[in-house]
Amino acid sequence: MGTLYEEQLSRHIGKESERVEAVDAVGPQMIRHWVEIMRDENPAYSDPEWANGSRHGAIVAPGAMMQVWSMAPVWPPKEIPDLPIAPIDEVLTEQGYTEVVATGQSQSIVALAQVGDTVSFVVRLAEVSETDKSTRLGMAYFVTFEYRFTNQDDVLLGTLSFTYMRYKPEPAAA
Repeated sequence: MGTLYEEQLSRHIGKESERVEAVDAVGPQMIRHWVEIMRDENPAYSDPEWANGSRHGAIVAPGAMMQVWSMAPVWPPKEIPDLPIAPIDEVLTEQGYTEVVATGQSQSIVALAQVGDTVSFVVRLAEVSETDKSTRLGMAYFVTFEYRFTNQDDVLLGTLSFTYMRYKPEPAAA
């Protein structure tokens, strides 16, 4: 009899989702909201005259906004196709690993999206720890998945790697 990793988790590593198109095209309003919150004064994001004369030739979205385009609306709800993370989460939940904490994220920005671009993404399950690890919160598996973002012309905008741990909470002290 093999381990949980060998029997149920490892077979999902490397699986990719279908290509998912963002709900909205890149728009100046979303860029404005982002740069206001981040207090980012880069004129490439907000000054049309400056941006038109830049190497970009138009207003662009900050590269750090990539993940925004992968977010489904809260209302009205929109179904996102099954992502390759779902089977891992189902198995781990069944085994008692019911809680989730984000542990790491990194981005690689290749190109910037312009106003009007339609962003799409593919998600790939990159890694699952082979055994559960002892953490302060309880025994945990670490799961890493990767996004690949492109525009309507299939130009790579960037990648994002995200790791979370799914853990069994420690029983509360009496």
